[in-house]
Amino acid sequence: MNATPQAKYVLPEIWTTEALPPGCQFDAWRAAIGDAHVRWDIPRATPERFQASICLHEVNGVRLTDCTTSGRVSGTRRAAQIAQDSEAYLNVVMVEKGSAVLRFGDDQDVPLTEGMFTLRDTTRPMSFMTNGGSEGFRQKSLLVPETQLLRRIPRVRDLAGRPIDGRHGIGGLFTDHLGVLLSRLGELPASNRHTVLEATLDLLALCLSDQPALPAPRLRQLVLEQVKSHIEAHLTDPSLGVTALARRFRMTERNMHKLFEHTGTTVGAHIRARRLAMCRRDLEGTTLAARQIGEIAAHWGFADASHFSKVFRDAYGLSPKEIRAQVASRRK
Repeated sequence: MNATPQAKYVLPEIWTTEALPPGCQFDAWRAAIGDAHVRWDIPRATPERFQASICLHEVNGVRLTDCTTSGRVSGTRRAAQIAQDSEAYLNVVMVEKGSAVLRFGDDQDVPLTEGMFTLRDTTRPMSFMTNGGSEGFRQKSLLVPETQLLRRIPRVRDLAGRPIDGRHGIGGLFTDHLGVLLSRLGELPASNRHTVLEATLDLLALCLSDQPALPAPRLRQLVLEQVKSHIEAHLTDPSLGVTALARRFRMTERNMHKLFEHTGTTVGAHIRARRLAMCRRDLEGTTLAARQIGEIAAHWGFADASHFSKVFRDAYGLSPKEIRAQVASRRK
């Protein structure tokens, strides 16, 4: 990383806000969570009293944590926080109580309910929001230097942000193992911890490698919805296309095309149809009635006016000028 990492306070194996004055609890927890995990920008919570605990074990650079909090908490990792890391990590996050929503980048939301987990890439911007309700929130996590997972799964970063069911099958086996490990690791002699941790990472790699075996239509639909959501939010971006989408979602351009095979359209046709729909909406509305047709087209990614007029007529049977005139005549 580029910046010099900040010195970290060494947390005890079990840390809690219980003995702290209520007015200091949240700020103390906010500092402690950065020392136990990675740096976050966490705005102050409203309640003065904030009950929280952190159980932390560290073995050969891998950190295992069991964290509880009261109320709702949110946080963001941007370039400033990422630059403070001494190395890149991959972070398994499992919700045991309550729920959370993780946002990867600007528009990929991953909701996690009890028993679900996912993988976070700490080198990527992201944010989170937890909701513990009246019973509080509990999260267990495994923070692993990425080199230790890359040697097991070379393309492991591609699996970041995928929700995994930790209640059944091999996902359930992994979450059960992680829970027992967190409760029993302190009882093991230091000479045994490395061996146990290696077995844990092997089990995690097996669990992550198994995920493509999820029902293909279900997985494809999830990714397709995320891609369409990204397209909708970036229709005015001139660079929006197969290449940019493949880079954003870490897949080949061929696989991006295959993602749309069962939709009855192509990636390019879908983007064009959505842009045309936005143009028609603006042409028929009153807000931009004084705006030139060419300006509206350019705003939505159509730089060539004659090309825009042709594809618009092909889609709607009328030219942009005729659509606008038709709407104007109805208002008279």
